[in-house]
Amino acid sequence: MSIMNALRPNVTASSNKRMMVFILVLTLSGLENTIAELIPEPTLGPIELGISSFIFLPLALVFLFPYIEAAIAVPLGEIVFTEFLLGEFGGLGEFSEVVLVTTFVYVAAQMVHDLTNPRQVFLAAAFAKIGSQIPATLLDMGVIWVGAEEFEAVAGLPQSVFVIEVLDMIPEAIITGLVFGAIPTMYLVPSLYGKVEPLLGINPRPQSDASMLSEIGIMHVAALIGASILAFFFATAGFFLGLPMMETESLLNIGALVGLTVEDGGAGIFISLILAFILFLLVVAWGRNSTAPTRQQSQTRK
Repeated sequence: MSIMNALRPNVTASSNKRMMVFILVLTLSGLENTIAELIPEPTLGPIELGISSFIFLPLALVFLFPYIEAAIAVPLGEIVFTEFLLGEFGGLGEFSEVVLVTTFVYVAAQMVHDLTNPRQVFLAAAFAKIGSQIPATLLDMGVIWVGAEEFEAVAGLPQSVFVIEVLDMIPEAIITGLVFGAIPTMYLVPSLYGKVEPLLGINPRPQSDASMLSEIGIMHVAALIGASILAFFFATAGFFLGLPMMETESLLNIGALVGLTVEDGGAGIFISLILAFILFLLVVAWGRNSTAPTRQQSQTRK
């Protein structure tokens, strides 16, 4: 059995439907991340206590449509609408987040067998967000360690930064991972199940009484481990291989071309928010129009 066959979900859809789901999750992820950017972040010393994202919105859609295209759209939405479009793309290191979030969200979606079971949805959502935070924090520590060795940092500085990284992960896990992640997802997914799928012409996911780990095999575990290793490579490629980190200055700055920047008093963020919302409405309209002939045929048969 190939890796792709082992990881493939038991919900089928045409390529057009999958593309529709991808764009829908992409725009919704861009919307929620842009809104989160507008909320002030209180700090407690070096620790940030703000909301980094309202991840329950795109996460709910991935649980309803457990495709790899939907999972990869979750981190890409943030990059497209709040970083690349505004001229804040962080370079090659950004792909480490894409790899980690995509893999953990996709595996979490495969863990849910009964979308009307709040307990399953809660545990899977917590795994998707908090689970991806653990290797991300270890990744940051590794990057700091590599950088400290490279630039001969002050003695004791890496250790203090490690402590700050751990302390920063805890409120992030509680606020974004639970309060604005797993808990609202636990209520949102059962409410949307069976109602959103017909709008896109996709059959709802089949339900079963199987345990959450029944379909999680060695390939899923290997994918999680491989994603962590690949993410570390993306984050440290510049140190180990001398690769350019592709910072914003070396790329085409789309935000600068059209005046979308975060230094202009926030106007750029609002424009990005409007663009994401318009694209979201277009995708919804596309889905309704594409399912209209199917509904008419079913009514004619009746």
